[in-house]
Amino acid sequence: MAKLFIQNLPSKEEFRAAASRLDQETDTGVLYGNLLFMKVATELENHLDGLLAPYNLSSGRFTLLYLLSDAPEGLMPSELSNRVGVTQATISGLINSLEKAELVKREMHQRDGRSFVIKITEKGEGLIKEIFPQWAPKVAAFWKQVNDEERVNLTTTLEKLVKTTSMLNS
Repeated sequence: MAKLFIQNLPSKEEFRAAASRLDQETDTGVLYGNLLFMKVATELENHLDGLLAPYNLSSGRFTLLYLLSDAPEGLMPSELSNRVGVTQATISGLINSLEKAELVKREMHQRDGRSFVIKITEKGEGLIKEIFPQWAPKVAAFWKQVNDEERVNLTTTLEKLVKTTSMLNS
């Protein structure tokens, strides 16, 4: 599914006026902050996707390779889907594309012969080792826009928000 996002953000005042027409009780400051947060996340993801595109990787495929590079014993598809928060059908599609590119392989589970684990291949390891030294400095450069104290405070706030996102599903 395509991700759509407003490219030209309204000013706080424009946003407040538009949101107020829809609901007088809404805290428009919170909504505007959410809009800014989503804009930053989308722009960062788009920029990093541009770095991965020449390798025929999406951020999802890169994430799976990264997780598998840290799991030499491999991971079951269900473990991967739980770790990244997508359905097993989505994981299956990602695994299939990575397997076709010879970046991962399926092996029988050591304890459960009916199951299999996904392991990164040497080619996949090589790709991660090639990309990561380009990817990590881009992320670091992005975060250099805020000082250490701001970064610590923001990290604490984001950790708190990650814990509360489960409330949205209630």
